Amino acid sequence: MATTLAHFTDPHLPLAGVRPTELFGKRIIGWLSWTLRRRRAHRAEALRALLEDLRAQAPEALMVITGDVVNISSRAEFAAARAWLEELARPGNLALIPGNHDCYVGDAVKAGLPLLAPWMSGVPAAADLPEFPTVRLVRNVAVIGLNSAYPAPWREASGRLGEAQLKRLERILRDCAGKGLCRVVLVHHPPLAALSDKPRKALKDAAALEAVLERAGAELVLFGHTHRWAHLAWSVNGGMMHVLSAPSASMKPGCERPAAGWQKITISRRQGEWLYRVERRALMADMSVQQYEALHLSGDRAHP
Repeated sequence: MATTLAHFTDPHLPLAGVRPTELFGKRIIGWLSWTLRRRRAHRAEALRALLEDLRAQAPEALMVITGDVVNISSRAEFAAARAWLEELARPGNLALIPGNHDCYVGDAVKAGLPLLAPWMSGVPAAADLPEFPTVRLVRNVAVIGLNSAYPAPWREASGRLGEAQLKRLERILRDCAGKGLCRVVLVHHPPLAALSDKPRKALKDAAALEAVLERAGAELVLFGHTHRWAHLAWSVNGGMMHVLSAPSASMKPGCERPAAGWQKITISRRQGEWLYRVERRALMADMSVQQYEALHLSGDRAHP
């Protein structure tokens, strides 16, 4: 039986508000960036159109969001994000990982981000952030969530995983492989150094993550952050790994970056080989959502 994931990323919900006492340090820059520029590109109507299409095209899929639900990590933003998630899906039907905007400053980790914990752990009553990596099992698919977000310095949007999280990831990947599961890794920042366009926005320990993935193997890696479509096939221990990203889910058409899009990923197994059908759907100028691209991928080294 096939398993379907509906991947979208970087929704950047409209800035719900910020207290005057929160506007200091890095948040001032982020607030100015949103007010003067980014709010014109990240539009609620674009996100609504995308989600309507997602519900119609993949009603039974596990939704996967690879970070950046909010913008400057204000308390009002997290409250609005919680309400949005409650309307969108039950925690068991949606897997969320944090992005750099969700950990914009140090106090966000304690003051607001735990409000989104149920959708990170899959436990409705969760009040604390889970230990990462998280693992969700959907039939024969293990969805493994990483947390690359941390309160980066001013003018940086970088990420890092840390040695402890990478060690746990390697154990989980090997354990899931032993159980015959398809391993889908979620990370906000580009997992491979070759996919980052600017050092200040890159994953600082990308080389260490690459080494873990190459040793332990994985079938799919889904990421966000760049607001662009991407696909890279990479040979790792056990077969071919496919690395995929999508644009921001709220980007209106006609901007510098691609318009909003999402990926319907159908995973099946045939004669011992993992097969993936990836339907990429994108927002058009008339605000309809149509198929942008279809990829038929394989875990076989000979057919990347």
